[in-house]
Amino acid sequence: MLISLLEILCLLAVGLVCLRTAVGHLTAWPAVRSARRRPDPPDGWPAVSIVKPIRGLDEEAEANLASFLALDYPGEWEVLFCVEDEGDPAVPVIRRLVAAHPRARARLLVRRRGDPRVLGKVHNMIVGVEASRSSVLVFSDADVRAGGGYLQDLVRPLADARVGLAFGAPIVAGARTPGAAFLALAVNDALLLIAPAVALQRVEGACEASMAIRRETLEAVGGLAPLAGLIADDAALGEAIRHAGLEVALTPQPIRIIQRRLRLAGWWSLMHRWFVTVRRLFPTLYACYPLAEFGFLWALLYAALRAAQGAGAGVWLLPVGMLALAAVSMAATCLRFARTPEALRWLWLLPALDLLRAAVWVAAYLSSEVAWRGRRLRVLPGGLAVPVEP
Repeated sequence: MLISLLEILCLLAVGLVCLRTAVGHLTAWPAVRSARRRPDPPDGWPAVSIVKPIRGLDEEAEANLASFLALDYPGEWEVLFCVEDEGDPAVPVIRRLVAAHPRARARLLVRRRGDPRVLGKVHNMIVGVEASRSSVLVFSDADVRAGGGYLQDLVRPLADARVGLAFGAPIVAGARTPGAAFLALAVNDALLLIAPAVALQRVEGACEASMAIRRETLEAVGGLAPLAGLIADDAALGEAIRHAGLEVALTPQPIRIIQRRLRLAGWWSLMHRWFVTVRRLFPTLYACYPLAEFGFLWALLYAALRAAQGAGAGVWLLPVGMLALAAVSMAATCLRFARTPEALRWLWLLPALDLLRAAVWVAAYLSSEVAWRGRRLRVLPGGLAVPVEP
């Protein structure tokens, strides 16, 4: 009886994974096409302030930061590099880049945090907003690499008064190590989860790699101060936007993050932080997460149970089929949306990715302490993050 129930659970999970994949593709590509058809703002391109909270140096940091000093945006724009500490290794790099691009409107802002309960990233964002001069604000993570049309894609949706916030689905490019490849494979099909949520306007937040908001909208929802201690400030801001009766819009192009040489330990730390954050924000959704993921593992377990009962070799076609489905789905998103063909050479890691993510899922229940930019934080229910005493 127990085995029969477990077999039913396995088949249910396999079916849910297939359904999620199908719905993802059926909604993602029309959503991307629709986003690409958005017209330019009828009243001209608004002035934009790009706020970049920075702590330390990411991989290829100089190239990432430099990409924001050579944008092709037709309107006025400025870049505000926001750092907590004058001794941060990013400071001399930023100063050198600003000096090398005298025609770009760029400033380095250094201000220490007065309250340790305020997370460094949110502190830097607040500093940037206070110093900004534009009607549209773009919050962009330090590891983002801007390309052609970056700002235009983020700003176009805001011409619609019904839209309160626009964001892009993140993708990871340039993987050369297994750790970086695992990150790319874990992130690059996020569009398949994001697009259905956007279509239903059930987006639980936004992806803060890059997001745009009108200044008046940010002020109307209370600004950034209420988010000061939250590890998922983007989720809280997206929720505030929805509660204000406004929509969240997806951009047609991905937000590109360069990650070439990530170690496995770094991948684990990053995924653990993400998983803990989701568990603390959406505990029921998190508990059900394995049922809509890990299709290969569920199929493998089902095949093993059936084989133990004397089933023929044909039962192993199910895990093979689920692995093929995952590979084809990933290849489609990498080629059509992420434009990361280099990720295809790592598709053989997909079975291991399922195993590792399952392990991280369990680990997030065992510990709510996460590492973030050299700091240890304990994530409490609701997403409040408190420093862990050394």
